[in-house]
Amino acid sequence: MTTEEAYELAIEKVNELKESGIDTEIIPSCQQNDLNTIKKYSKPENISPDKWINVSFHIEKEGDIDKVFDAGTYLSMCGISFDTGGCCGCRDWELDWSFSYNKNEEKMKWNETRADVEDMIKDMCDCKK
Repeated sequence: MTTEEAYELAIEKVNELKESGIDTEIIPSCQQNDLNTIKKYSKPENISPDKWINVSFHIEKEGDIDKVFDAGTYLSMCGISFDTGGCCGCRDWELDWSFSYNKNEEKMKWNETRADVEDMIKDMCDCKK
């Protein structure tokens, strides 16, 4: 798989989550026109800036968080990584300059970090109840 194919797989997962009923918002990355960021990350192993997007999954039903988390973990196990975040009721994927693909690496540390971030978001949301 190439980086481009890895990106297409990530887009496929976004579409699957959307088709499963999760309210999904896709917008161009605000850094798409930042010349310094483009210069820094315009490399053959990165996706092109015209494809940089931010995806927000609006969590409305029980189980949606797990679907998004599991899809991200699957991509990680394929060697794909990108910045993630979120808050109560929302999870974000940044398919932008942070997107990377390494066919020889299962990103186990990244998976652990994803799990830690998810736990922090859940803890933060529990405190607000």
